[in-house]
Amino acid sequence: MKKNFENLINLIKKQELNACLTGSCMLGYKEGWNQDCDVFCYDEQSFTALLYFCHYNPLFTILQPLEKDKFISYTQSNKSSLDSIGLISIKFTYNLCIPLNIVYRKGNKNIFDVISGFDNDLIAQGYCLRTKKFLSLRECKGKKLSWNRWCKSFYNSNQFDVKRLLRQFDRLCKYQSRGYNCTELLDKYISLTEEILAKENIYTSERGLAFYEKTKEEFTLVLKILKAYRKEKKISPEALLILKSLI
Repeated sequence: MKKNFENLINLIKKQELNACLTGSCMLGYKEGWNQDCDVFCYDEQSFTALLYFCHYNPLFTILQPLEKDKFISYTQSNKSSLDSIGLISIKFTYNLCIPLNIVYRKGNKNIFDVISGFDNDLIAQGYCLRTKKFLSLRECKGKKLSWNRWCKSFYNSNQFDVKRLLRQFDRLCKYQSRGYNCTELLDKYISLTEEILAKENIYTSERGLAFYEKTKEEFTLVLKILKAYRKEKKISPEALLILKSLI
C-alpha cells in the first residue's frame, strides 16, 4: 500500500497543471489511515486535463457509480455542480487501492486560496504542480493541530460561515482518534457557536423572528454536542448524525 501511495504522489507531482496536491497525503504515508489524495485545480482547463489524464491511464479507475455518473455528465453533457454551487469533484482510484479526488472550486486561483480555506493548520499545506513549490500555513508542531488563522470564515461570526466550518467536524474527530491534540480547534468551534448564541434578535417580522428562534435552537444543541465531545473526547453515531442534520 505504501508503495502505491508514494507512486501516486510522484505521478501527480510530475503533472504540469494549475493545481495543487494537498490534504492528509502531504503528511506522508500513515499505516492504517486509509489515506486518499486530493488535487485542487485553479481553473477548469486543468481540472478537465487531469480528468482525461486519469481516464486514459489504465492505472486509474472510477469505481463508484455516483462518480461515474458525475464524470459522464461533465464530459458528455457539460452538466455538473459547478453551475449550482461553484464546485465539482470526481473520484478516481489508483491501482484499485488509493482514492484520488480531483476538485475544482470557482474562486480558487492559486495554492494559497486552496489551503487557506481549510479549518485546521495540520492539512493547510500543499504542493503546487505549476511552480513545483511547497507551501505550508501550519503553526503547530508534532501531534498538535490548531485552527487555521488564514481561514476567513473564522473571522465572520455569522451562522452560515460557522455552519460551513462545522461541516468539517468529522475531520477533527478523525485526527483526535489518531492521537492529535485538537483542543484549540475545538475550543474555537465552541467560541464561534457561543458568539452566535449571544447575538440579539434584530428582526421585526414574524418570519425573521422564526428564523432567529430556529437558529438559537439549533446552535444551542450544537454547543451541547461540542462541549460533550470536549469532555469525553468521543461522540456517538447518533450525536454525530444530529450535528450533521443541524449544520
